[in-house]
Amino acid sequence: MDYSEYFFAIPNDAQDFAADVLPSFFEDAGFDSFEAACGGLKAFAPENAVDDVAVQAVLDAFVDAFPMADGITFKKRSIADKNWNETWERESFRSLVFENRCVVHSPLVTDVPKVEFDVLIDPKQAFGSGSHETTTLMIRRILAADLMGKSVIDVGCGTAILAILAKKKGAGKVAAFDIDKWAYENAITNVGLNGIDDIDLKLGGFEVMQSGEYDYIFANITRNILLEGLPFYAQHSKRGTRMFMSGFLPADVDYVREKCGEYGFSLVDTSELNGWASVECVKL
Repeated sequence: MDYSEYFFAIPNDAQDFAADVLPSFFEDAGFDSFEAACGGLKAFAPENAVDDVAVQAVLDAFVDAFPMADGITFKKRSIADKNWNETWERESFRSLVFENRCVVHSPLVTDVPKVEFDVLIDPKQAFGSGSHETTTLMIRRILAADLMGKSVIDVGCGTAILAILAKKKGAGKVAAFDIDKWAYENAITNVGLNGIDDIDLKLGGFEVMQSGEYDYIFANITRNILLEGLPFYAQHSKRGTRMFMSGFLPADVDYVREKCGEYGFSLVDTSELNGWASVECVKL
């Protein structure tokens, strides 16, 4: 079967984020695999399986949700049949090392350094291989935290990389959820790859947050969605609950601080990496 290749040219300022998140918007568009590319993202589908008008509509919805990605364009070409999923697995994500304590790698890679925490991730189209700055910022916070026996919830978990690392650091009750079906299914795969059987994974939005209060809340999503969740985070917090958040720009930190304060969270630390920001808050 011949295939169509769509190349999405992404503006420089949005390339890393859009290449990670855009595939989830194309869940029902007909594509069956994606591949990172210089200057953007490639998507593949059986010939005539994808409608250009529908693709543009998805792009418009993506830009509405993430204005920083405005300016994405696409070109289509026909290519001979090929196992694109196999190509993606072989050529994309390999391994990453964080703070000389944690290695995150594909199941295809075995020659990785021996460090304290080894996390297997087969990211497919889900956000969270660890390559994006926001995930790196979150991993750094988790590595510095004392999670032994603590309860954790991972909001918008993507690949479940943060929940998996928390469990490997000794966390007790760990829950995670994502509204995206691909992410949810990939999270299940990754939890299994790491030999973990007690992370409570859910498909859905804030409404599926498990009852009770948590010691730690992880939220690595976009700013507006992150802040929409504040009433839910507060509902599932207690005095001393710590909340790690990322997915916004340094210029947004003061606004994030203000909104968190409205729900009883005090910002205690900020960090930045390549134009992205992370904060740590505590429930008063």
